[in-house]
Amino acid sequence: MTDSIDIEEVGTMPDTYNNIRDPYTKTKFIEQEPSKEDINQEISDELLTPSNQLSWDLLDLVQSLPQVNQNKLYDGLLNVPNPISRTSFRFKRSGIAGTIDGYKEELRLSELDNANSSNSLSVNRKFTSKNDALRGKSTFLPFQPGGLLDKKSMINAAKDESAFLHRNEMGLFDIPQGLSRGLNILDSTVLDDNIASLEQIKETQDSQPEELISEGKNFIESNNLLEQDSKSDNRLPFESEDIDGIVPLDYAYMKQSIDQAPEQKKSWAHVVDLDHKLENFRDVIPNMAREWPFELDTFQQEAVYHLEQGDSVFVAAHTSAGKTVVAEYAIAMATRNMTKAIYTSPIKALSNQKFRDFKETFKDIDVGLITGDVQINPEANCLIMTTEILRSMLYRGADLIRDVEFVIFDEVHYVNDIDRGVVWEEVIIMLPDHVKYILLSATVPNTYEFANWVGRTKQKDIYVISTPKRPVPLEIFIWAKDKLFKAIDANRKFSDIEFKKHKEILEKGNKKEPPNVTMGAGSRGGRGGTARGGNRGGGQVANRGRGNFLGGRGGLTRDGPNKNTWVSLVQYMKQHNLLPAVIFVFSKKKCEEFADTLSNVDFCNAREKSEVHMFIDRAVSRLKKEDRELPQIIKIRDFLSRGIAVHHGGLLPIVKECIEILFAKSLVKVLFATETFAMGLNLPTRTVVFNTYRKHDGRGFRNLLPGEFTQMSGRAGRRGLDDTGTVIVMSFNEPLSPTDFKDVTLGTPTKLLSQFRLTYNMILNLLRIEALRVEEMIQALI
Repeated sequence: MTDSIDIEEVGTMPDTYNNIRDPYTKTKFIEQEPSKEDINQEISDELLTPSNQLSWDLLDLVQSLPQVNQNKLYDGLLNVPNPISRTSFRFKRSGIAGTIDGYKEELRLSELDNANSSNSLSVNRKFTSKNDALRGKSTFLPFQPGGLLDKKSMINAAKDESAFLHRNEMGLFDIPQGLSRGLNILDSTVLDDNIASLEQIKETQDSQPEELISEGKNFIESNNLLEQDSKSDNRLPFESEDIDGIVPLDYAYMKQSIDQAPEQKKSWAHVVDLDHKLENFRDVIPNMAREWPFELDTFQQEAVYHLEQGDSVFVAAHTSAGKTVVAEYAIAMATRNMTKAIYTSPIKALSNQKFRDFKETFKDIDVGLITGDVQINPEANCLIMTTEILRSMLYRGADLIRDVEFVIFDEVHYVNDIDRGVVWEEVIIMLPDHVKYILLSATVPNTYEFANWVGRTKQKDIYVISTPKRPVPLEIFIWAKDKLFKAIDANRKFSDIEFKKHKEILEKGNKKEPPNVTMGAGSRGGRGGTARGGNRGGGQVANRGRGNFLGGRGGLTRDGPNKNTWVSLVQYMKQHNLLPAVIFVFSKKKCEEFADTLSNVDFCNAREKSEVHMFIDRAVSRLKKEDRELPQIIKIRDFLSRGIAVHHGGLLPIVKECIEILFAKSLVKVLFATETFAMGLNLPTRTVVFNTYRKHDGRGFRNLLPGEFTQMSGRAGRRGLDDTGTVIVMSFNEPLSPTDFKDVTLGTPTKLLSQFRLTYNMILNLLRIEALRVEEMIQALI
């Protein structure tokens, strides 16, 4: 065989030799020499473009194991320290099913190995003793409030990047430790300019020293001439090109300033549109944490959907619309996820009632109650407490907060309270980042504004869900001279004709009365006339005092119910099937006075009397023998045996609880109560009666706010039992003011306004903590 064989000759050989090729065979293919651009691109890809994949050579080197003689290894001579992990892996999940679609490695350089409740705000610090896990201790630090940490990291962004290592868009570390920046790959045009400048420098270095000296002399002489010219004329005839040569224009700086335009503020609240219905609700959430025997409303489905997505929600719904369903689902989700849910309420009465309701609702879930009076099952998955208790737990760093997934704020419109509204704002600010929020409120006009503040404070998205109308409409009547006048119908339309009728019948009756004016029952005297509103001297007296609850200031103090007013009213409601009824009276003393006027009225039959008697005996059996004979218990027992009760803050806790349970069982037909009964107690009734729409708020008498009237009147109308709810406003002897009546009944509810103020308790807690400052708390409200 020759040294070279032509390809055509090989093709003519027999088939057995077709596959034989000489390694020295010449081919017709000629490899083209790479161009300058190809060479530059290859060098750039090799050296200037890092890859996030290891080459095959490095993989072979990493995977190769050295040959080690196992007989020469002595474990006793090797002291291997325990590895310290500074990173953690967090899975990325998507969809409701939580499918894992990736992971992320996170550095934990800032955490201390000896972090405990005395030196760290981290939720990963060491646990304390079991006795302090529930309430914490005054010496413990709280957990890091959510949202405040993010603001600190934004301020110290440069320090964080150098401490935690910066990554580029490919996920690679691009800034070495100790350097301000990493590799800066310039464009090809910039590279050409730099190369040209380097060549000029090289030519200058190769030039003769004589040329450099002569050029230096010329430069000095030219400078002298310029100095002489500047003395004669300060204006130099520079051209624009010369100026650009002296002060080059940096377009990159201008581009950076243009790119850094002011960013628009992010909207953290998102209003959910309820006009469309979730047709595929069961497909989106096939395995619900809790089922109900009825179909959920649209706003309830939207709330459940966002809870499953891991979002926080703000549900502003009318009374009796079904806000409790959202809370129940969150509690069921926490049980499914093996976490805890905290249900906060503004008053103890609501906490007690929710504890009884949830004990009956959740047969397979532990429910606990923590108030200032009692502590029942504190290790339960669902804990019910007042907002003040939760604030104390947050400030004292209770370990229980670690396991909390949901915090349910019921009656959040209570934030408008001047005295206690600050508690809600403190709790929202102090809660850690891992907690989700469920805000339940009556209808308020600025739900979006309040929700946006919560989201901005906690750096979390929150979804606003509002109901358009009540499930059971209300009809508002006026009671005058043993007759009812429908002033506002179910469509919230005011009737001038009916309102004038009540005015005419009262004015007609007042003309027939004798000229002597006496103090009516339920009235209060004022300054002027005789001493403190009394009629000691006899004769005709018309004192002008602080008002008569219904009229304006200084009206005649003769308006009020007589001893037959409430008897006539309850008999009318019994005949027209308007019972059970709640009569709101803004005085503890008058609650019992009005109930005493019904001493001859009995609404209970023999079976109901027996049931009430047995229930009270079981309730008071846990008391001491001498406590069972207290005057208050004897008096309330007599009321309850006839289907009548009173409810106010002056009653014993066990008495109030008995009344609430019997009212829920429809064994109490008429209940005289103060406004605390309306604060979220889920005890709907057929009729709500207002003794007056004026009250004393601790500073003076004023009309009820539209939101207060809506809250109390919302008890009327039982969903599924009544087509409409009945609200009655009493007018005894003086006609109502049409302007005040419209403002109270049809006015716009009060907006949610911040009541935040610096209290001594807050300042002392923050001074003790030291890691949190008062300025940060105030800044969270801005």
